[in-house]
Amino acid sequence: MSDLYAALGAVLRPSGTGQALGGWTFGTVERAGRGELLVTCLGLSLDREGVHVPPELSYTWTEDDGSDGLLRAGDTLLVLVSADQQDYYILRKAVWQ
Repeated sequence: MSDLYAALGAVLRPSGTGQALGGWTFGTVERAGRGELLVTCLGLSLDREGVHVPPELSYTWTEDDGSDGLLRAGDTLLVLVSADQQDYYILRKAVWQ
């Protein structure tokens, strides 16, 4: 069982540069709402077609009702990046308390 966790940890580890191949990094929402999405990640600007958004997060809102599931400008995101750096998956919003 511990081998499974070691393998998962190796895949999801960040590197000293902020991202390991096939690992995760942080991204920032630059614009969101009304069907528009722009995320910066690893120096790239990714629009809604360049990043996979989980169903529990929304960028299509028209009125900000304060819910936690809305993506907003300034949000920090935890992003999984494929090894070839062609696919970007938002895992969740990164929240520090």
